[in-house]
Amino acid sequence: MTENRVQIIIRTTDTERDQVKKMAQEKDVSMNQFILDAIFDSKDDSTSDSSDSISDSRMIEILEGQLAKKDEQIEQMQKLLDQQQQLTLQTNQQIQYLQLEENKETEKKAEAFEEKEAKKGFFSRWFGS
Repeated sequence: MTENRVQIIIRTTDTERDQVKKMAQEKDVSMNQFILDAIFDSKDDSTSDSSDSISDSRMIEILEGQLAKKDEQIEQMQKLLDQQQQLTLQTNQQIQYLQLEENKETEKKAEAFEEKEAKKGFFSRWFGS
């Protein structure tokens, strides 16, 4: 049994007709077949849109999960950085305290030496002992 064919007329500009003709030649089909393929392929695309939206929503869920995990990792890193900064501050304070104590001891030793030298007599300074 043969199908009844009907004619559909499409009005285009010369430039549009040339583009359709060129695209049909690239696919090695007639202009009519090219237009039919384009129309029916677009219908197939619309039926696959629902599956695309499902896969898109699944992808969004995955990306949201990854984003939440990255947020947690950033928060943990910020806590670790804060702890490190506190430890560094404490260490610097201890170093400053120890340097201050060392300076005090050095000053005491210098003062004791100066007092000892001041107590020596004139001849012991010259002749040493």
